Amino acid sequence: MTGLTTDLLRFRLPLREALTTARGEVLHRDGLLFSIGDGTHVGWGEATPLPGWSVSDIDSSAAALATVSVALSVVEDPDDPRLDHLLDDLEPEPTARAALSGAIADLRARRSGLSLAATLSVAPTSTVAVNAMVSAMSPGDVAEQAAAAAADGYRTLKVKVGVAETAVDIERLSAVRGSVGPAMELRIDANGAWDVETAVAVLDDLAEFDISFCEEPTEGIEAIAAVGARSAIPVAIDESARSVDHIAAGLATGSIDVVIVKPQALGGPDLAIRAVRLAAEFGATAVVTSMIDGAIGVAHALHVAAASGLDRAHGLATSTMLKSDVGPAPEMDAGRMFVPDTAGIGIDPFETLPN
Repeated sequence: MTGLTTDLLRFRLPLREALTTARGEVLHRDGLLFSIGDGTHVGWGEATPLPGWSVSDIDSSAAALATVSVALSVVEDPDDPRLDHLLDDLEPEPTARAALSGAIADLRARRSGLSLAATLSVAPTSTVAVNAMVSAMSPGDVAEQAAAAAADGYRTLKVKVGVAETAVDIERLSAVRGSVGPAMELRIDANGAWDVETAVAVLDDLAEFDISFCEEPTEGIEAIAAVGARSAIPVAIDESARSVDHIAAGLATGSIDVVIVKPQALGGPDLAIRAVRLAAEFGATAVVTSMIDGAIGVAHALHVAAASGLDRAHGLATSTMLKSDVGPAPEMDAGRMFVPDTAGIGIDPFETLPN
């Protein structure tokens, strides 16, 4: 017998419009697809680091996965414990680990005939509620985006804040709330834009708009916890929590109510579902999100969300932000995303990838 086969493919996905955040503009997504085959089935993973967020870049991820490919060439069985040892070795490169973990999980699920979600939970959901993201800078434009999302059936919106002056964000949130009414859940994401004192003051000003939580009001777990202890709006950790241990430390403070779980950032679906369960142990809420990943990365996150058992909107509706993609985007209707019930993640990449 020969060893497992692998492939490593690079892609570039331009965004339809630049995404402006407190950390700068995102114009495109550069990533890697990684596959593992056993001669009958092929499992797919994705590594799409986001500059300014991810601890590794695309070149270090590619180098790590190239090393993994050599190691896998002498492994014949996808259930060989050496695959799990390779995952341990990749902990310093979480984006590459996400690609390897995803490919292993997809391959094993395909071999078992189960969906990935069904291998992570005994009772995964068949659909997942998702939020829409609105990020226009002018109050009029962001209100238009919000109204369009409501018309499409979304029941949860996330608004980017912290780029403009506080007075402008107040106008933007007022315009959004006025356009969608009181029943729409509103979330905000500051991407660490403020210091602790500013965050507390701004969140106090924004509380009148009935915000369910604010992601990353400042930078660092201790600082976010300090905001959460005084804030009129619950707070969430996202990019400040780069590992399951970081998430545990944040939850242990007792003042962080929500954990944003990104499989790409944490290192794959296995660590992501561990983070979801950890949040439940602390009585906190987990929200599974994409990092504007390609279709393979979104599919992995979708299966984690379906396995989470949480009937709360997740941040997975990012495929429409891309001009092109590496595979078919998940089907959606009225703010809900359908989970493929076929084996594995339920999709394969297109034969030709954007570059």
